[in-house]
Amino acid sequence: MTRQLGQLLRDASGATVVEFALIAPLLLLLYLGGYGLSDAIACNRKVTTTARSVADLVSRSSAVSESYVSTALGASSQVMAPYKISSALVRVSEVKVTGTTTAQVIWSRATGGTALTTGASVAMPSGMASTGSYMILGEVSYTYVPVEAWGASQAMTLSDRVFMSPRLSDQVPLS
Repeated sequence: MTRQLGQLLRDASGATVVEFALIAPLLLLLYLGGYGLSDAIACNRKVTTTARSVADLVSRSSAVSESYVSTALGASSQVMAPYKISSALVRVSEVKVTGTTTAQVIWSRATGGTALTTGASVAMPSGMASTGSYMILGEVSYTYVPVEAWGASQAMTLSDRVFMSPRLSDQVPLS
């Protein structure tokens, strides 16, 4: 009996399987966690790119029509792909700078939510533009739901806003 027990203690033929069984859950957790984190980072980058794209499309015009703004907002679904645009609020507005950190909404249009009210006050970064100048504001707010919703993972709101100066004129009126 002691001889058989000694052989059993020296036998290492199943050690690899036991070690793998102990480390496999940790490796799986690291892999899925890394995937979830990289997907959230990619989605956040899409949100930023969408805000910049919408503001850029409008700022390239000397004047815009309702259909042009609708087309620019509609293009946001292509920029946000493969993420669902139905989970996003995309808004573009023209604002007039009224102080060092404030601006007033001249016009605003949105998809997936409500536009800003004309005349409403908007906060902006200090020193971005001189008082009396006009800026185009592109905003995106996206409700991100992780692919692997394990219970610990919850939906989070990713958002970004971009101010751009009109390129061809002092302002971009909506007609």
